[in-house]
Amino acid sequence: MSEDIRLQEYPCPVCGSVERSSLYAVKGFSIVRCRTCGMVHVNPRIPDESIFDIYRNQYFQRSANGYGGYELIAPMRKRTFHRWYETIKPYLPDGRGNALDVGCAAGYFIDVLREDGWSAEGIELDLGMAEDLVRRGNRVSNVPLEAFATSRKFRLIALFDVIEHLPGVAGDMAKIADLLDDDGIVAIVTPNVMSPQRKLMGRRWFQFKPREHIHYFSPATLDRLAARHGLTPVHVSASGQYADFSFLGERLKKYGYTAPAAIFRMFMKLFRLDDTSRFIRTGSMLVVLKKAKPGA
Repeated sequence: MSEDIRLQEYPCPVCGSVERSSLYAVKGFSIVRCRTCGMVHVNPRIPDESIFDIYRNQYFQRSANGYGGYELIAPMRKRTFHRWYETIKPYLPDGRGNALDVGCAAGYFIDVLREDGWSAEGIELDLGMAEDLVRRGNRVSNVPLEAFATSRKFRLIALFDVIEHLPGVAGDMAKIADLLDDDGIVAIVTPNVMSPQRKLMGRRWFQFKPREHIHYFSPATLDRLAARHGLTPVHVSASGQYADFSFLGERLKKYGYTAPAAIFRMFMKLFRLDDTSRFIRTGSMLVVLKKAKPGA
């Protein structure tokens, strides 16, 4: 993606206001808070017509502006998806049916769903990932959610580490509400800008990746956006992911924590913890939405 793209200003993605206050300057971008509803977002930012280009080519292999070896820690990612699925299971309708994983990457969550009897499909912009999933017999659409077309309704729609990337998030939420069965759920994992991790780390919070993460929800602002489209939260909890200590050390270095990364590596070597994994709270939240009952 070209580095000379001119940034563009956008109204608040939740309420449409143009009144905002500056919070942080991160990597040449401004992170702001809407003065009307409190939504935190990047503004100005990469324009809508260019933002999808970030994800189309080798996004999950690139170290800069990407995941950087997404499949190298496949076992831990699969454990994470299993854990998230167990969290949302109590809110699922009886029986199984159609499920949609938006931003399905390598298809690990699709695998989890199929193991439990779902007819699962995905949306993935990374062309290489999408083609590989199709070759393996999956139904995957290589288009943005806003262009996704189907006559099917879904009893489960998952957006795991996705909604913070979506430029047209208000329109996408309307699309999700339309695709959702009346008894279905929407499961979302996204950075929580009101988390203790963000409050502790401030502008150095690793979730501040303003080229890709353009929206930073709190439970309150996600509730406001969902309510506009007839959806209501039935579950909100802190979330995270499984990671081994080698991965954590590499991430500390990647996000600029050079001294802590060096100390961390010494600690790992001393106690031989390289292959030890834990579920780590990352400052994310897991939210389950359902269609609001008429009159509620």
